[in-house]
Amino acid sequence: MKQQRITNIAIILLFALLHLGVAVLSRVINLHDDILLTVLTITMVIIVAQRNHTRADIMAILTLIATFTGYIIGSWLWQPMSKITGNEVWAPGLSTFIITMGLGIAINELTLRSKRLQAPRKTWSMSARNIAAAATTILVIRLAYFTIFSPESQYEGALLNNALEIMSNTWALLTLLVGNILLAMRMALPLPESGDRRHPILSITLISALVLTSTAAVLAYYDIPAFNNAEFELIDFLIYYSASLIIDLVIIILCILVRLSTLTKQELREEREKKNRSEYRYERLKQQINPHFLFNSLGILDYLVQEQETERASSFIHKLAAMYRYMLNNDQKRLTKLEEEVEFTQRYIDLIKERFIEGLQIEIEIEERYLDKMVVPCSLQLLVENATKHNIVSAEQPLRISIATREDMLEVRNSLQPRTHGQPSTRLGLENISQQYIDITGRKINVEQTDNEFIVKLPIV
Repeated sequence: MKQQRITNIAIILLFALLHLGVAVLSRVINLHDDILLTVLTITMVIIVAQRNHTRADIMAILTLIATFTGYIIGSWLWQPMSKITGNEVWAPGLSTFIITMGLGIAINELTLRSKRLQAPRKTWSMSARNIAAAATTILVIRLAYFTIFSPESQYEGALLNNALEIMSNTWALLTLLVGNILLAMRMALPLPESGDRRHPILSITLISALVLTSTAAVLAYYDIPAFNNAEFELIDFLIYYSASLIIDLVIIILCILVRLSTLTKQELREEREKKNRSEYRYERLKQQINPHFLFNSLGILDYLVQEQETERASSFIHKLAAMYRYMLNNDQKRLTKLEEEVEFTQRYIDLIKERFIEGLQIEIEIEERYLDKMVVPCSLQLLVENATKHNIVSAEQPLRISIATREDMLEVRNSLQPRTHGQPSTRLGLENISQQYIDITGRKINVEQTDNEFIVKLPIV
């Protein structure tokens, strides 16, 4: 790292000397535009950042900061430097030398020390094309600034006026807006490695710059459809094109940012949904292998066999098998028909009634128009199971459960008679069901509790 730091400082010193020489030479020949200094600054930042394996996005940000910081400070520093040296030719050169050294060393230390700013060494490589692309982008912005604000420019304000004309031309503005939105929507994501020559952002930006900006410039230059300007002047058209290019760059950047933001939110939502579905499936898996349920089921089956209740034993086995088959078949499904969910729950009720022969009273009232609607798989069965798990079920104190459809909701009510001994309710099952409905349908389940009843309402999709 020490050798790399020394080499980088030597590179920075070389560019600082080049800045000094260019600044002095430009004053000698009476050229007050500092575009060449901008190119040198961009090149220095890219070389230093790339040598320190800086991420491409951070490199672009540092390039922008260094370019505009150097220009702003340089515009102010040369005046006090002129008073100190007493020479207006050497003052800009010395000031840009100091600024270049300061910016270069600051960027070198920042990118060399911070691991968070670094990327794998093969994700971005320095090449003439990469440096030229970055330099050209900054130069366009720099030229726009010079044309709009510099009093030395013979086209002072022309770029701004032309930009306003383009934005006031309905067809030109629609061309840029609609074209860039369509290009951004077709952008392939996730992005490939930055070394891929078919990088979608670069391709889209290039198409937009060549096609859309040219079209918008022609529409505004000739004032189509009015055709008020029939004469063609190359310089005037290039200024129109530059204005169109700047507007286009702003629009395409905003479109890409919106596109990336939308896809990122979508990916986060899908990941959250996947996580919640995994947790829900895990809870359902635990229900499938619940040792208490299996133990009780096998105990009931053993009793039926010993009592030679062969028909009841056979029916019990078929219902138990059908229940497990339903859970396995719907393990990957997000939603299932209400009719199938009710049939599955009815089988579960038939099984537990063999255990609670006289202690369970269940009423099911499902309107026929809801049978083809959808619910989360196993959600109804879990509510019935929770009711029997946390409440007293006996012939002396029967548990009453009501299942009915009301106003696009599946309502499950059970009488509230908590067990004095047993596991306290963690409500984890309810939370998992609720999260499934939020992720899949965007609707919440409703949970209510009165002095006598516990009520859960599931949305019917």
